[in-house]
Amino acid sequence: MRIGHAALGLLVLAGCGGSDRAATPPPTAAAPPAPVAPTGRQLTDTERAAMLQALAAEQGPVRKVWFVVPAGDTEAAALADAFAGVFKQAGWEPVTQRMTGMVLKPGLSILMAEEQPPSYATVAQQALEATGFQFKTGAGYRPYFEDRKRADPNWPGIPLAPEQDFVVVVGPKPPPS
Repeated sequence: MRIGHAALGLLVLAGCGGSDRAATPPPTAAAPPAPVAPTGRQLTDTERAAMLQALAAEQGPVRKVWFVVPAGDTEAAALADAFAGVFKQAGWEPVTQRMTGMVLKPGLSILMAEEQPPSYATVAQQALEATGFQFKTGAGYRPYFEDRKRADPNWPGIPLAPEQDFVVVVGPKPPPS
């Protein structure tokens, strides 16, 4: 297994209607709140460009990427959507699945189904690793999953469909270190 790395403004408008009372000056509008620094993981324009450059290397017939995110984790879903948007822009077909029934570990992982993944899976991995994010990468996940399920049918691993050569797991944001 290889380990590598990783304004909302609110405007309130108040309106005053006519009245038979003495005119009073309208209240002064409060200044909008200062922009809040994003707390979630985000892609920079430079990272998007690096991903697009890496993804352009794949010209094969299969250009598909699968993401798994924890159900109910909007921060992880937003990051997966950002990654998926870059893949889509490069002509790939992204698919995102919300995982229920298990708790995903914090951080980012790429699980390759086989020890020797197809070229498009390797290109996807290279594109993701071209960002500043750290990814844990593991190969041979399909046989590992099958062995674990045989040993314990209740083991809550991430299943792969037969045509799925890899999955990008976008887990919860890790706590600050």
